[in-house]
Amino acid sequence: MEVISPVYFIRDIIVLIVSLTAVIIIVVLRNKAKEAMKYWPFAMASISALVSFTLISIAQIIGALLNTSVLYDKYEPWQLIRSVLLIIAAILLLVSVLSFYIPFGRGKYVIFRIRTEEKFRELWGAYWCYRDQCYAAFKALLNARFPGIAITRDPPEVFRGKLNLHLTPVIWISKVKHEEAVSPTRLEFLTQRIADFLRSAEIDKVILIDCLDYLILENGENAVIKFVTRLKDLAMLHRGIILVTIDESVLSEKVVSFLKRELEPISNLNLTKVSPEIEV
Repeated sequence: MEVISPVYFIRDIIVLIVSLTAVIIIVVLRNKAKEAMKYWPFAMASISALVSFTLISIAQIIGALLNTSVLYDKYEPWQLIRSVLLIIAAILLLVSVLSFYIPFGRGKYVIFRIRTEEKFRELWGAYWCYRDQCYAAFKALLNARFPGIAITRDPPEVFRGKLNLHLTPVIWISKVKHEEAVSPTRLEFLTQRIADFLRSAEIDKVILIDCLDYLILENGENAVIKFVTRLKDLAMLHRGIILVTIDESVLSEKVVSFLKRELEPISNLNLTKVSPEIEV
């Protein structure tokens, strides 16, 4: 294959790479946002954009080949096909944009910032507790309608089964490939996930961390100490209650001493302030 017009060939290859990247991003985002895809404008917008960028990719493959000896002698018919593909792609991009914005423009959907009164400010922060204590406090706060998330070594369905939960999000700390799994070595990513949850709404929230020993095994004590300190600060800023389980039989004296010094004991978490009926 001989390249006849190098400049145009390179141009089409660059656009092809960009459009294929867009296709991959849309596919990944659709897989990670399955709940959002139940909302038909988002589903329509993403499908239209996916088909559009796929057509653009095909058109750019044709464009690149038109600048080589492969299709150079058949320029007119293939250029017509390419033009039709690009026109359809442009229409689909317009459909994608309109599908997303029209419902909001018509006032059918309105975005409100979720807020509640700050009744439990003195509870915000991080607490250390033994596993049974943490589980009981976590479930009590969930039952009191606190949104919560658990970070654990157990697979989501196993953890939910232990606490008789059904909908509570679970981040599974594991190296296996799973949509709810996060590798233990990705502490920065895990911190960002938790920070996003804490910042998601101006309401009180609870987070259970039930895998400290495994995180230390994979990252070292100093990195995990910094991780816990960062989460404590985020909880204080964004209305969070963080429960950290400790097992003195597997954690070093250094880590246990740090946790007991830096975090509050679970006995200081006055759950009766949330509801007098709570028993932990």
